[in-house]
Amino acid sequence: MESPSSKPLILILSILSSLLIATTTTTSTTTKQHQPIRNPVQNAKHQAQKPIQVGVSELEKQEFLAAHNKIRLQECEPPFVWDSGLALYARQYGIKRSADCNLVHSNGPYGENIFWGGGSQWTAADAVRLWDEEKKDYDRASNTCQTGKMCGHYTQIVWRNSVRLGCARVECQCGDIFAICSYDPPGNYVGESPFGDNP
Repeated sequence: MESPSSKPLILILSILSSLLIATTTTTSTTTKQHQPIRNPVQNAKHQAQKPIQVGVSELEKQEFLAAHNKIRLQECEPPFVWDSGLALYARQYGIKRSADCNLVHSNGPYGENIFWGGGSQWTAADAVRLWDEEKKDYDRASNTCQTGKMCGHYTQIVWRNSVRLGCARVECQCGDIFAICSYDPPGNYVGESPFGDNP
């Protein structure tokens, strides 16, 4: 039998336990573009219950293309043309990544940008917008990224000689989003400017 003095302690422990669970749940899906730590048991449960969504719909195709071309227009670069071969390449690699959603490049023959977002709400436009945010870390005069920053996703988008684009957005088995865009010809050659300038 519980003593009357132990009831407040049990109530406090119950409230703290509820708060801890709520805090853990709300923070686990908010991080962008970083590999999450996952529980293998939870992964197995997701894999058994959730079908994999792979590829690119007509709407996503237009979303990827419009978001890229808006950025290129701001830099007076010619627009990309959608390439179904590149889209197929991206789709096939997306299928491979759908098992783990890891940010790993395909190391194929094309230029490439990849994206991971926790949760299934991330759109094609979200991925391109986050790549474009690297513009603030790129110095055109010296053709370099700021120290400790990344800007290669942005420079690939605006690379003048890259003219064809194909992308895919994948909902992984864990419920997160992986996106990939392939560019042909590839860009980001060391020592060359995306704009054809001489630094």
